[in-house]
Amino acid sequence: MGVVKHQSLKSTVLIYFGFLVGGINTLLLFPHFFSDDEFALTRLFLDIGVILVPFCTLSTGPSVNRFFPYYASHLKEKDNDLISWAFLFSLLGFFLFVLATFVFHNWILREYAANSPLFISYFYLLYPYVFFFSLFGLFESYSGSRHQTVLPNFLKEVVVRVATTALVIACYLHWISFTAFMWLFSLLSGFTLVILLVYLRRRKMLHFTFRMSNVTRRLFPRMAVYSLSLLGATIFSLLAQNIGSLIISSRQGLKHVAYLSIAYYIATLIQVPQRSIAGIATPVLAQSWKERDMEKIGEIYQKSSLLQLIAALFIFLAIWLNIDNIFSFLPPSYSVGKYAVFLLGLSKVIDMGTGLNSQLLSTSRWWRFDLYSSGILLALSVPLNVVLIEKYGLDGTGYAALLSMFVFNTVRCLFIWKKFGLLPFTAATGKAILIAISAWLAAVWLPAAPSALADICLRGALFAVVFIGGILLFRVSGDINSTAGAMLQKILSYLFRSHKQ
Repeated sequence: MGVVKHQSLKSTVLIYFGFLVGGINTLLLFPHFFSDDEFALTRLFLDIGVILVPFCTLSTGPSVNRFFPYYASHLKEKDNDLISWAFLFSLLGFFLFVLATFVFHNWILREYAANSPLFISYFYLLYPYVFFFSLFGLFESYSGSRHQTVLPNFLKEVVVRVATTALVIACYLHWISFTAFMWLFSLLSGFTLVILLVYLRRRKMLHFTFRMSNVTRRLFPRMAVYSLSLLGATIFSLLAQNIGSLIISSRQGLKHVAYLSIAYYIATLIQVPQRSIAGIATPVLAQSWKERDMEKIGEIYQKSSLLQLIAALFIFLAIWLNIDNIFSFLPPSYSVGKYAVFLLGLSKVIDMGTGLNSQLLSTSRWWRFDLYSSGILLALSVPLNVVLIEKYGLDGTGYAALLSMFVFNTVRCLFIWKKFGLLPFTAATGKAILIAISAWLAAVWLPAAPSALADICLRGALFAVVFIGGILLFRVSGDINSTAGAMLQKILSYLFRSHKQ
């Protein structure tokens, strides 16, 4: 768990810095500098890209994580052909995507032309956007299998967002047109992909060879079945989580996607620690399954659940504590998404609090259940979104996410408990929840400050002191206490050296 803790900490810092830049883009620049439809178009591209990555890569990214330990233990670096074949199959997946857009061209026009004409006008830019976005996702997975997560996170979370900030400002100042903005926006992942490839090549971690190795010959049938099953599971899961924006854009118009995107973005802040922890833990879990080290798997499962729950509760309650202040920085029309933030955020807390279910299943011999349970999630999510969006508008997406995510994670937890005897919860889980509620109650009654920014700072500071103090005082997580102790020791050591000088 030490590798997971230390590398995920670095990645989390980078990701949160990226989200700070992204918050400036999403909450301040896009809503004020672009029209609602223009802003929504960029969000729709992102949602579609996220959904299409597993399809265009044929889910080879998870396969790289799952099978890399077998390649590394049997082949020399220059003979390792895993990434080479994954790259070729990704090109095939992208070709199938392009083919599908031509086959379903009339249906796309029929669904979006009336309410989202701007999306149709710039549809052709999906091709470079999806191509580079997908390939970056593949090589990001490969980097993770080599325990190189910091640079990919820096490129994806920081570089892309800073570059987006520059493009938004350039467009607002009329240095470039909106069409030029969309072209450059669609090529950003290509820029980061080149940097990542050069980095891996210089560290002698990237070799392309299309001579099929004995490992590939032996494992290819298993890898093919695994990839295709996981492809279905991932697409089901991503569709379930992003279907709301697609339904709203076709039913209520593109501008409503802009309102929903704010709610999604705020709720997504809660999941940042999960992304960094999962990126590091997945190859460790794969290696542990290979070695049949159930003790280590159980340790990662429970500790990841507790760490994620603590982080999720802290971020979720800090956001909800200041939700009115946050929306005060946006145009008034965006406030329609206030309660969608609460519902979507609560669904993220449930997802994170149940640990690395997906990663544990996808790296185990019961990986097929990842497909079956994701099918359940999609089967629940689509009709719930259709019905609840019709009845409750943007809040309907939140209700759908909360209900489907609760059932989805309950099913997975019960399956893991039955097959492996593992549960994500411990006595510390209850402690974390009680401390979080106590901290929120302590801060919610604080009198309002003169300005929104001052209120956020004061209320957030009180909440943080009570929450973090409670977690450390009651020793809820040994990892958090040890990390805090190590940081305090470094600070004291630095101050002592400075004093002596």
